[in-house]
Amino acid sequence: MRRVVIILLGFIAMVGCTSPSYPSIDQPSGGGDATSRQIVDYIDKRLEEEYYWLDEVMERGGSFNRTLRWDKYLANSLQRLETNGDDGYVNAKGQRVLYSYIRDAGSTTRTAASTTGFGLELYYTIVSLDEQGKNLGFVINNVYAGSPAEAADLRRGDMIISVNGADIDHNNYVSLFNSIEYNTASELRLIAQRQTATSANDASIVATLQKGAYVANPVAHHSVITVPNSDKRIGYLVYTGFDNDYDEELLAALASLKAEGVDNLILDLRTNGGGHVSSAVALCSAILGVEYEGATLVELRRNPRNKTSLGNTTSVLEDVGVDLNLDALTVICSDYTASASELVVMGLRGLDIPVTLIGTTTEGKNCGMDVTRRTFGTTTVEYAPITFMCYNAKGFGAWGEGITPDVDLSVDNALGVKDEYFPLPRTSWGDISYDIGLAAAVASITGKSVSMAERATTRCGINIALSIDMERPFIGTRYELPEE
Repeated sequence: MRRVVIILLGFIAMVGCTSPSYPSIDQPSGGGDATSRQIVDYIDKRLEEEYYWLDEVMERGGSFNRTLRWDKYLANSLQRLETNGDDGYVNAKGQRVLYSYIRDAGSTTRTAASTTGFGLELYYTIVSLDEQGKNLGFVINNVYAGSPAEAADLRRGDMIISVNGADIDHNNYVSLFNSIEYNTASELRLIAQRQTATSANDASIVATLQKGAYVANPVAHHSVITVPNSDKRIGYLVYTGFDNDYDEELLAALASLKAEGVDNLILDLRTNGGGHVSSAVALCSAILGVEYEGATLVELRRNPRNKTSLGNTTSVLEDVGVDLNLDALTVICSDYTASASELVVMGLRGLDIPVTLIGTTTEGKNCGMDVTRRTFGTTTVEYAPITFMCYNAKGFGAWGEGITPDVDLSVDNALGVKDEYFPLPRTSWGDISYDIGLAAAVASITGKSVSMAERATTRCGINIALSIDMERPFIGTRYELPEE
């Protein structure tokens, strides 16, 4: 059973499209106002022309309820189909969650320039602090460098228990979550608990944050790990999203590890829900080096009846100016790991590169979208129906149920390190004393047991009862984009 994982990524493919002059399925179009009807026509057009399962759309489109407003119409229509099982998954409540989406994009634009906000990303599952679930907590999943959050000494793994004077509970967690994640508050006054504190006095953190500028770089951390009595130099790279606006930063981090003479690499994708295929190509090209230049990493296959100019496309490895020349890879993964992250694993395996997975079973998103934006009157929508499936060089693409890890950290395993709540953040990136995922990955490479402090799974008196039934309180989806 897959855990509920819903996230809205901060990058958008600006793909031009012409205005449809007719409903693409010959039925009366949409309920509501004129704008809604136009958007419903637009939804129909792309479903008929590009949706991967467009054959069933053509057969059953007459049953679609065109009296619905546009923001309800897509999901209602795709739920009626039977052949599109890879478009989404079933969550912990037994509900179908679609990958395909359409949303009001507002006036946001895609940019790699500095972002204004607090610089916090929260973990995707809300934490219950008592058995009754009365008191809740938000765990910090990432703190951006140079952000107000970093300046306030907030760290990954800190657990927020109060926001602007209010304890977090079931009545207010949605608005409080959004005030942090979407920067909707004018300022944040936070009380948090540090999970790695060695005493109760050191555990409590009080911080006040004002909005400020920072760069949302998905290369969250990179360093070299050395292990006593081992001659291995292990590179460690945390990558939180395949955003090609930051490919230079990604390649610079890999070049830094190359300069330090690493002979192994741990790629931490435990919080990486996917992104651009071109960034996956750049990453794998740098890992393997020029010897593999021209080798196929992935083929994106579209429906043979796709009516656009887009057909099957093949992405090959390139000379990106960085050459780690590695012959194996270790990946830290979780049920949040999806899309382009899974593509890296299966793409490398398709080239017979050993990839060792440490963590929990990945989500299983073996498909992707061509994302468009279009304005209707005063409404700008972002529309991303599933349009292709992914296959590696061996023609394998059947990872829709997720990729099973070699070492599952949520259960008893051969390495003897276990966290039933993995990948719940415990500490800052790179802290091997508290990070079970990192310690297990190092142990897997070196063949040595890595000593982890008992405090690695204690919470300074905080009783955590992780809630897997509580969804992240906003609407969105992960998605993967082809090359631009």
